[in-house]
Amino acid sequence: MKGVDLVVGGSVGHMSAFMGQAGRLVVCGDAGDALGDSLYEARIYVRGRVKSLGADCVEKEMRGEHIVELAELLKAAERDEDPSDFRRYGSARALYHFKFDNAAAY
Repeated sequence: MKGVDLVVGGSVGHMSAFMGQAGRLVVCGDAGDALGDSLYEARIYVRGRVKSLGADCVEKEMRGEHIVELAELLKAAERDEDPSDFRRYGSARALYHFKFDNAAAY
């Protein structure tokens, strides 16, 4: 993902939005393992269950601005889901910089 907006009417599988650099992924169903692994600045919205999050992906607060953004995306995709039923995920920004203390993990 490098700036595209995707609205999926169903579920997504393993490592969806892997290394997503920009854009937004809306999942109206469930998400599989390692959602958003190694995510950069892409935003992810999921209505259903998330099996697991990938490296550096965390659940984030769903603020009013995100409800508005999501409502616009759903409307553009001609979907009728309620934006308040979704959760938001994004990067924890922990993978941005090399940390010498963690060198053994690389």
